Amino acid sequence: MTISRKSTPRRNRFRRTGTGAGQTRRSSIGRLVRSVGLAALIVGLALTFVLLHDLATQCRTFAAASIQVRGNRHLDEMTVIRQAGLHPQINILAVRLGQCRRRLLAHPWIAAASVKRRLPDRLEIEITEHRTLALAEMPAGRLLIDENGRPFKFWAAGDPEHLPVIEGLHYADLPQCNAPAPPVYGAAMEALRRWRAFHQNANAPSPFTVLADPDSGMAIETASGLGLVILGFEHYPEKLANLHRFLQEAEPPGGGWQRIDLTQRQRIVVKPGDDPKEA
Repeated sequence: MTISRKSTPRRNRFRRTGTGAGQTRRSSIGRLVRSVGLAALIVGLALTFVLLHDLATQCRTFAAASIQVRGNRHLDEMTVIRQAGLHPQINILAVRLGQCRRRLLAHPWIAAASVKRRLPDRLEIEITEHRTLALAEMPAGRLLIDENGRPFKFWAAGDPEHLPVIEGLHYADLPQCNAPAPPVYGAAMEALRRWRAFHQNANAPSPFTVLADPDSGMAIETASGLGLVILGFEHYPEKLANLHRFLQEAEPPGGGWQRIDLTQRQRIVVKPGDDPKEA
């Protein structure tokens, strides 16, 4: 008996059919179309934003109707506005706030600054100016020192004149950036502040000069009949308290005092203005 077998055709698993290749091509074309469409959408949005930005920055609705300046004491408003790079009717949306602030801080009188826009047509500038404390006599001119004890500019015409003066400092004695102040400079600033407070409490304000010496310390040259007041280094509150008691008890001579030495806390050495000998 003969058994017949049906032959089954063998399939080549590594051969791609025509249908599969077509699907791959269509898939690639679809991805390309989607990519091109997405790129076109991004470009369109970018062009739209640019157009809207140009329209907004050129629209008269956002022209600055007012530019308010606050915090100025020494500088006038127009000086501050020009320093910020602004002008009336400038479009407030076209203003770069950070750039304006950097321009303001570049002015020697301005210690801090901020610029804000208030839609639709207002700009606000707020600054903090240096408050002057003293002048320091330097070889190249007088340096203005603020209440934080930091030199901030050389004196120029129009700047405050009637300020205490510090003499005897060198450029190496000045504070650098955020580094601690050198000892001589720190002692000079403390002596200046202590003497100013002492004078204000005595209700006898008058110009005075701080004479700084790295070896012997600080001395105050006054124009109030006290002559030269020698403080030396350290213990200024105690020394000035001794001076206050001395002035309450001692009868001032006709010519005032030529010199008052407070270097030693337990003793005061004075020299009357009309007597060449020390007492």
